[in-house]
Amino acid sequence: MADSTTTTAIPALDNTLGCIFIGVVIAMSLWGASSVQAYYYFNRYPKDELWMKTLVFVVWTLDTAHQGLITHTAYTYTVTQYGNLAYLDVIVRTLLYEVVVSAVLVFLVQSFFVLRIYKLSHRNVFIVGFLELLVIGEFIVSLVYTSKGLKLGTYSKLVQIANWSRAINALAAVSDVAIAVILIFLLQRSRTGFRRSDSVINRLILFSLNTGLLTSIDALLSLITITVLPNTFVYITFFVTISRLYTNSLLATLNNRKSLSGGLGDESTGETSFSQRNNRSRAVELEAPGAIKGLGTRGLSIKVNTESETIREADEGLKRTVPSESDTDINYHYNDSKPAAYPMHPM
Repeated sequence: MADSTTTTAIPALDNTLGCIFIGVVIAMSLWGASSVQAYYYFNRYPKDELWMKTLVFVVWTLDTAHQGLITHTAYTYTVTQYGNLAYLDVIVRTLLYEVVVSAVLVFLVQSFFVLRIYKLSHRNVFIVGFLELLVIGEFIVSLVYTSKGLKLGTYSKLVQIANWSRAINALAAVSDVAIAVILIFLLQRSRTGFRRSDSVINRLILFSLNTGLLTSIDALLSLITITVLPNTFVYITFFVTISRLYTNSLLATLNNRKSLSGGLGDESTGETSFSQRNNRSRAVELEAPGAIKGLGTRGLSIKVNTESETIREADEGLKRTVPSESDTDINYHYNDSKPAAYPMHPM
């Protein structure tokens, strides 16, 4: 007697629910890392300016809200609608809400890095204007995508606005690459010729390159997968983790000020002295009895005064003091006499 019970074949869920699950797990791990970094920041840098501490708190709060939204999305598909295969075509609204939260978070973090460039470029409005146009463009496109997606309601219809999703990821990648390249160029141009200060700049360049690459690669992978695999959720794996990378890049930048400065400066305020913390003078006394006519046994004292140029990066809380060779002078004096200063310029 034939069994009258029929079973519905369950399709492979690796490239749908599996991708969402992997994305949520990775995002949760990165959220844990950002939470630890936020705690570390508030404990180590209590003297940072109020706007910077507010920025960190807002970014971490948005990151937490984002994690809650994508967790709700995964729970809905895997628990609430368990076994309802038709529901896989329905867009859970929290998945679109997270796009808005992510857009605000990315806008804040990218603007922070643009502000650094504004300071380093001596307020170059053309560079900053170009970068901020990319940042604002990404933010606006994200809002438009969310608005259109909420009206469509299903993934089968969502392909109609796939180009908007591609635009988000393309703008994110271009913005991150542009910010990293310009920041590295400005840091490279800031080299002083002093070994200790150049060593700090090298570390800053490497750090900027690494943080910019992470977010750029994530955005590119999301762009590639939504183009090559449009009928899967593979792109969601990368899309839901990108805001977490931005949060960690911001916090890592702020928390690593001490180590990046090579142990120079004030740990609590994030001050970094590239060479000399204050204007100081060094004196070398040469005893030349009878060697110089008229001096007798009097000593020759050479005093080198070094003036310094201070550059304040308010956005990072870094204070860098860079000696200027052109401002260096030598004062010669014999015992109590003190002749005028003679300027000394590099050859």
